[in-house]
Amino acid sequence: MIIFTPQKKLKSRVLEILFGAENSFLYLLVCILIAVGITLLLYFRSKELKELGKMQIGFLFSLRFLSIFFLSILLLSPLIKTLKRYVNNPVILTATDNSASVFAAGDSSEVAENIDNIINNIQSDLKGNFDIVNYTFGENAKISDNRTYNDKKSDYSQLINTVYNNHFNENIGALILVGDGIYNIGANPVSEVQKLNFPIYSIGVGDTNIVKDAAIVDIRVNRNAFVGNRFPVEINLRFDKMPNEPAILQVYNNNEVVYSERIVPANDDYFTTVEFNLESETSGLQHYSVRINTSGQERNIENNKSEYVINVLENKQKILILSEGAHPDLGAIKNVLELQQNFEVSIFTREPYPEILNEFNLIILNQIPSTGTAGRELINKTLESNTPLLFIVGSKTFIPQFNQLNLGVEIIAQARNPEEAQPLVNNNFEIFRMSEELREMIEKFPPLQVPFAEITLAPSYSEMLYQNLNNVKTLRPLIAMGNQEGRKTGVIFGEGLWRWRLYNYYFNESHAQFTEFISSMIQYLSLRENEDNFIIDFKPVYYDTDPVILHGEIYNEAFELINEPEITIDLSDANENKFNFVFDKDGDYYRLDAGKLPTGNYYFNASVIIGDEEFTESGNFTILPLQIENVVTRANFNTLFQIANRTGGELYHSNELSELISLISNNSNISQSNYFQATITELLNLKWLFIVLLLIFSMEWFLRKFWGIY
Repeated sequence: MIIFTPQKKLKSRVLEILFGAENSFLYLLVCILIAVGITLLLYFRSKELKELGKMQIGFLFSLRFLSIFFLSILLLSPLIKTLKRYVNNPVILTATDNSASVFAAGDSSEVAENIDNIINNIQSDLKGNFDIVNYTFGENAKISDNRTYNDKKSDYSQLINTVYNNHFNENIGALILVGDGIYNIGANPVSEVQKLNFPIYSIGVGDTNIVKDAAIVDIRVNRNAFVGNRFPVEINLRFDKMPNEPAILQVYNNNEVVYSERIVPANDDYFTTVEFNLESETSGLQHYSVRINTSGQERNIENNKSEYVINVLENKQKILILSEGAHPDLGAIKNVLELQQNFEVSIFTREPYPEILNEFNLIILNQIPSTGTAGRELINKTLESNTPLLFIVGSKTFIPQFNQLNLGVEIIAQARNPEEAQPLVNNNFEIFRMSEELREMIEKFPPLQVPFAEITLAPSYSEMLYQNLNNVKTLRPLIAMGNQEGRKTGVIFGEGLWRWRLYNYYFNESHAQFTEFISSMIQYLSLRENEDNFIIDFKPVYYDTDPVILHGEIYNEAFELINEPEITIDLSDANENKFNFVFDKDGDYYRLDAGKLPTGNYYFNASVIIGDEEFTESGNFTILPLQIENVVTRANFNTLFQIANRTGGELYHSNELSELISLISNNSNISQSNYFQATITELLNLKWLFIVLLLIFSMEWFLRKFWGIY
């Protein structure tokens, strides 16, 4: 969408009359002959005209000729074509870095005045022959003259894409980019500028000198931990111009030092990574602050501190996998679950199996029951435990015994040999959401080995995937799950899941979709009963630059997704200021956008009434300040040079502005563009023409009357 229209100046206009047929000059000749003939019949040798002079007769003759000629022309319904030529001035774009890093390395008033002078001089010197459009960019790029320099992110690539989209096919002469060259989000702008077909001239502002500075560059930490466990922390530190000056790194939790280390930089450009482990002793969101204490004399001390938050969970979801013998499907599932911080996986492929099963949140039974005696005894224990179950049916599964478990599933074998079934997504499956990427990938997965059988399910089950047999789409379930007599149960009617994981990596070079598939299924089955009807999904940590967004899900007693009830939420901060919101309905789900909130700790209580019962969910999250603009404050003119060079432009300093303006003014490649506009209208639609005809007839009538020839 083009949001800027250059000023257009009308330079010329061409009129042309069209008759819509070939040999139009013959029509004009006929109209002339008709007009002449009728006029001669009226005025040639008329006795009434003897008293008039030759000029009077000639004038009346002309009036009658014109009126008859124009009338005959109008009877042919001619068209009039107007061709207008406009000239557009070339457009000069300016873009000013509006992020906080512009001020970080110098006097803010001096920097702001310098940039204002640059923009004002560009406008005053170029506005006569060019149209000027001003942009600012930082977190977002937009047309604006308001420069505040308080954006907390620098995204140069978004500026390039915004300019490209807004001014596609316009006569853009050049883009003048004013900034420090520091970008901390988005793609590399040097590669993005290749799509532009006009030069970028960069004007560097800021300080490129290396000054004494200690900075926390990055903190890497797992966002989830469990009570009693130790979690790793990695902190990247940079020291400029501080050789042999000792610094103390300290980590605080609840105003107590939990880690401290003395660091002595070895040279002027020193980078180091500090690694250590911390104990997670208390559940909930735990706040940690990091400080670098130096001898002082740093120009920028804002990058000497940072914060991070750990969500410490009470315990892990314990998953038990039982199988009569090893199988690659177990390894595929185990690899996914072990990557999730909230799962603890135990695998048993032979006796002795665990005696106590109630302590597990989910039991996965691979090809059990089988023909072995241990399988029958194990099944009795699992049924007595009332723990959620996930069955994987395979070639070793003893189908007759499986049908006797009263799971609401019956497999009626029709042949001994298995068949191959590719997965087919059930678009009406609503127990949990699947991303579009997962839906697309599932139907590309290789087939599973399934029993050649008819399968019937109780109404409490919902089919997640159907079987696609030899390119024939069937309603035979491949994966189904539900709540059977108070127990969550899932069944995978085939083996070969390990191929799905390999195919996912082969196709996308990642296991992302397979991980989502297994995690979502296991998460649903292992959740406690009272958490399934009402779920609030949120992140434990947000940044003050991003909106706080929460999602909600409601399930009825049959664990079907519904969205008729209204979800309300009470949100309060650490000062007990309360905010009340109502979730918006988003398809079958709920969504709340609370906007950008100040930094601090927040607590919420959400409630919904399902039938006659009220369900509640509570939680807390933290909003941290985003400080990436203070990490790197030394201007990066090399990036500005590469941006300009890739587009045929140049890099200038602020004191070289007059040279840049002269270059643009005298650049023959930056010129005006012509714009032609053609319009076609019928002569019959021109009201002024009828007025002219009326005046001609009226004048002739008046003169004849006045001269006494009527």
